Amino acid sequence: MVCLVLGLSLGTAIASAADTTADEGSNYTVSISKDTTTTSVHTKDGELIYEGNNDVEAIKAAVNAVDEGSILINSGTYMISSAIELKSNIELVGKDAVLRGYSIFNITDATNVTIRGFELSDPDEAYLPVVGDVGLIKFENSNNCLIEDNTFTNFRSYGVYLDVSSPSYTNEEITIRNNEFLDFGYAGVMIGKQSNNIYVEDNLFKDINTRKINVNSYGVAVAKGGSSYKYSEYIYIRNNHIENNPVWEGIDSHGSNNIYIEDNTITDVKIPIAVSHSTSDGSYPETLHDVKITGNQIQGYTNGQKQDSGIYVIGGHGGAVLEPISRVIVSDNTIRDVNNWLISDDGAIVLQSVEKAVVENNDISGVGGTGINLENADNTVVKDNSIKDMKPISGATQGLEIISSGSNLTFENNNFDESVEVPGV
Repeated sequence: MVCLVLGLSLGTAIASAADTTADEGSNYTVSISKDTTTTSVHTKDGELIYEGNNDVEAIKAAVNAVDEGSILINSGTYMISSAIELKSNIELVGKDAVLRGYSIFNITDATNVTIRGFELSDPDEAYLPVVGDVGLIKFENSNNCLIEDNTFTNFRSYGVYLDVSSPSYTNEEITIRNNEFLDFGYAGVMIGKQSNNIYVEDNLFKDINTRKINVNSYGVAVAKGGSSYKYSEYIYIRNNHIENNPVWEGIDSHGSNNIYIEDNTITDVKIPIAVSHSTSDGSYPETLHDVKITGNQIQGYTNGQKQDSGIYVIGGHGGAVLEPISRVIVSDNTIRDVNNWLISDDGAIVLQSVEKAVVENNDISGVGGTGINLENADNTVVKDNSIKDMKPISGATQGLEIISSGSNLTFENNNFDESVEVPGV
């Protein structure tokens, strides 16, 4: 009886595993496989729809065969010599698949597209200088799309690029999560103008432009706007880990409203977080508003050459006219060992040309020069911040520095230790 029961249980387990395998296989509408010489494409019913040695044509055949469904790309290295256009209601899933090309997937005028499980890279042994607006994955005028669980490595321009070519285009509801961006030359994620409701979450960005080929480089960036294009709105950059960018910025925004930079960990980056109002044509058609930078962990490198400030928020400068950023919150951040090399506008936290700002409950220690620096700040509250173990850079260390600021500045319950020689206010 015991043997019979065990035999039935084992038989049931084997049957369940077989059913699970069958169910997983049936989830894919089309599958692509590659051996040493041939790439083949089959439907789930076993029909052969492509066989040859051109990986681009194979993937295009698979995309054309699916009106709505999933494409499984099996293990192998696929050479992508020209970008493959994807269409709506399609999911691409990699199973140990490596895709190599300068531009791999374009998603234009599409909705409900998912790409997951791939390794994507340039075909070179090492990344080259940035060239044009080239993304391994590029969006234009698309919405409700997901990029997750991929590895982007050894690329020179953009890992994921959200672009618009006309003021009538937008990208909306794009999620980029749980990816790794490793050893690249320019920008992991570039969010172009007129992008709304964009989520960049739980990603790793590591070893950015370490060869110092490019003047600028970024983990995540939001592009400049101007008079012809609307600013991006509702940008969520959360829970990412950004490490080792000796040249430029971890998280950068040149112009967006309602941007949320929250709970990121940033280590060994020259400029950890910078939010500014910069435009491509020198015009400032509107005042930017609603910036929230909270809960970030910033670890600098005090011995690094010319490390910049920890957190910047800087309004626009249209000639002699200041265009402040309105409603700014910088709170609950931890900033360690940031070695500010600037003199007049340095600081662990720097706010220039802002109004209705709150700097609250930040923990600052081991930084050089100045803890909090305000310049042309109106209606600003600085409270409950802790600043300790300051390092001298040029002149006295200061917990708080105020330069040409406006009215209605409030300071409450800030704690400066004995390392602060001139606490300011």
